[in-house]
Amino acid sequence: MGVTKGRNLVRLSTTRFGDIDIDESRAIVMRGGILGFEHLKRYVFLVQDEENLFCWLQCVDNGSLAFVLIDPFVIKPDYRPVIQDSDIELLEIKSPEDVILMSIVTIYPDPFKVTANLKAPIVINVRERLGKQIVLDREDYPVQYPIVPM
Repeated sequence: MGVTKGRNLVRLSTTRFGDIDIDESRAIVMRGGILGFEHLKRYVFLVQDEENLFCWLQCVDNGSLAFVLIDPFVIKPDYRPVIQDSDIELLEIKSPEDVILMSIVTIYPDPFKVTANLKAPIVINVRERLGKQIVLDREDYPVQYPIVPM
């Protein structure tokens, strides 16, 4: 699992996608990392199909690490997380239009048990390419929110 540099692209050897070329300037730097993976800081979005609800957050620094993500507003339209001022400052957010929010998905063998983490969304400033996983102080946003309503 290595990174080989080219002219404008970086070749990344991944477990899930094989060797892929990524534009290193499009990498998102995670400030604080992702819980459990705090030492890994650079990620890129991989979208396989624009109509698919899911995308991947592939680690640039470790080709074997990738997270499945979903837009939490798709599965919970009334989702209203509050981003603390300290995180807004850390991520250099100047405008709400520069922010996207994503939730990490947990996949289970039973597709009806797939869940999304609404407790700790990933906040990304797309303009500055900075991100952070924040932990919300709300009991009604669980770590395992069912994607398919039961």
